[in-house]
Amino acid sequence: MSKPHVAVVGAGIAGLRCAAVLLERGVRVTILEARDRIGGRICQSDALGYPADLGPQWIHTSGENPLLTLATETGTPVHSWNGKTNIYDSDGTLVEAARADRFSDLVWETVDEALKYSEERGDEISADESLYDFFSRKAGELFPASEEDRRLLLNMSQMWGAYIGHPVDRQSLRFAWMEHCCVGDEVIVTSTYAAILAKIAELPLSRAEVQLNERVVSIEAAEDARPAGRAVVLRTADGETQSFDEVVLTTPLGWLKRNKAAFSPALPARLSQAIDGVSVGNLEKVFISFPEAFWLGGDDEEDTFPGYTNFLAPHHASETNPARWPQEAYNLAAFAAPHRHATLLFYLYGDCAHALVSLAASAPSPAGVAAQSPLWPFFAPYVALLPHYEPSAAACAPSAILATAWLRDPLAGHGSYVNFQVGAADAAGDVASMREGMGVQRKVWLAGEHTSPFEECGTATGAYLAGEGVGRRILGLAGLA
Repeated sequence: MSKPHVAVVGAGIAGLRCAAVLLERGVRVTILEARDRIGGRICQSDALGYPADLGPQWIHTSGENPLLTLATETGTPVHSWNGKTNIYDSDGTLVEAARADRFSDLVWETVDEALKYSEERGDEISADESLYDFFSRKAGELFPASEEDRRLLLNMSQMWGAYIGHPVDRQSLRFAWMEHCCVGDEVIVTSTYAAILAKIAELPLSRAEVQLNERVVSIEAAEDARPAGRAVVLRTADGETQSFDEVVLTTPLGWLKRNKAAFSPALPARLSQAIDGVSVGNLEKVFISFPEAFWLGGDDEEDTFPGYTNFLAPHHASETNPARWPQEAYNLAAFAAPHRHATLLFYLYGDCAHALVSLAASAPSPAGVAAQSPLWPFFAPYVALLPHYEPSAAACAPSAILATAWLRDPLAGHGSYVNFQVGAADAAGDVASMREGMGVQRKVWLAGEHTSPFEECGTATGAYLAGEGVGRRILGLAGLA
């Protein structure tokens, strides 16, 4: 049996890992990438004066994680947060530390309980029931006589939105067990993912044919392509066609949702249903840098300031945030030198992410004048609550603001990563169907964080494992395993 010629569409982490697995067995691989670079959603910006990851930045450490291994191998530094939390209540007052710690523990205990309940009794749970509904019941059980405590727990439950890219009331309780990657230990990369990406790309860049700026617009694969020995034909935006023995599509789920017409013949009904059945999150980041980390009060060396700050359903910023979207920020001044930065990293999701991405695009700030960014008036009321803030102090005025805009990126599928929302009927079956793809009959495979093992759905690790899995399946069918 001759070795196949495999096309990998997309040079993100899934595509690169898939290519590496195939190349290790001497398979001919061509990578077609629509961007002018490799990496997909792994990319950086120097707008803050130092490289910052626009996409993946975290690594989950529960169990074995190949990306954590790669981080160690490449000397990529990571940081574990100090476990301290600042919680600002809706009126802008700082919740007493012991109370904040107690309720933070309650939030995660409730999440753990909900995920276990989902896994054990999912078939009994209505498709319309949300994780927020579970929190509401739990709050009533824990605090039957205290409306204030119930309100605090429910407001703090909103932090789940930054994990899935939508508010907690959109998280399906029935399929909450599929978000296990969101619990357990995790670290944040303090430099960037660049060295990890370079290591994954090492073999593909040296042995594969890599075609950048090649946007695939159609995939022609006969329903009996494998038994009939027929090739898969890819057409690119310039009108050119190329034929391959196998094709691995690593385009994001959001791209698949918008480009079903690219497949000829049409996608199998179950696969089409699966693509529709799983949601895509709306998660964005905003980095706000300052001349110095004023909130530390001069104590820059010790990691004593809370790594995480949560501003709950604020009603003290009604002019800029009438919807009272909660805000949360991480203290990047906690990182060890040389990656310690006077930067607050905010995570946005759902309608808030849509609104601020549109705001940033509507009125770009003058180069080098962060205080004139249209985003600064939105975040200023929360920054103003931090310790040692003085409105007239130069140290408290932003020096740079960097905002992501994945929602406006068609190659990212206008979103971040998969989540499982209320209304989902068979999310596990949908992911399994996408994981199966059309490889056995049509020789067209899907790979990405949306086809990953359940325990890593929606993560960079999941994308890596998905690409690896498809590569091994192709090797098995070719007798090369």
